Amino acid sequence: MKVGNEMKNSDKVIVVTSVAAVFALVLDAIMFLQHGQSLADPEVWGRLLVFIILAVIVNGLALLKMRFCGYATILVNLYFAIASLATFQTIDSRMTVTGVLVQGLSIIGILLGCAGIYYGIKQRAEYTQARIKKMEEQAKK
Repeated sequence: MKVGNEMKNSDKVIVVTSVAAVFALVLDAIMFLQHGQSLADPEVWGRLLVFIILAVIVNGLALLKMRFCGYATILVNLYFAIASLATFQTIDSRMTVTGVLVQGLSIIGILLGCAGIYYGIKQRAEYTQARIKKMEEQAKK
């Protein structure tokens, strides 16, 4: 997983996307509870399952280093950041201990989503640079 003392960008994508997904999942569950929905409701689990599926897709693409993996990383982490922002904006009890805690978790979720977007941009740049290098090598032959 590590190259020297540095993590590869694909490893960073996997870590940040996974943690951002967990934050988005927890915050979304909190919002369902705030609106009086039971977490046992199949509709709730369907929505929460979307976060898990998206994270698995992005992590798989990061490992495969496919052409469009950077775009998928950017879009999914943007979705996670927006989900965290929505919780930050709609929490009912803002001035209670729970409300402040949820707002803090939301801010962390937003920052994780932004970090995922950054690593997605780097992921795309790395793919492009490798492709250019490959084309240059072919042109030399």
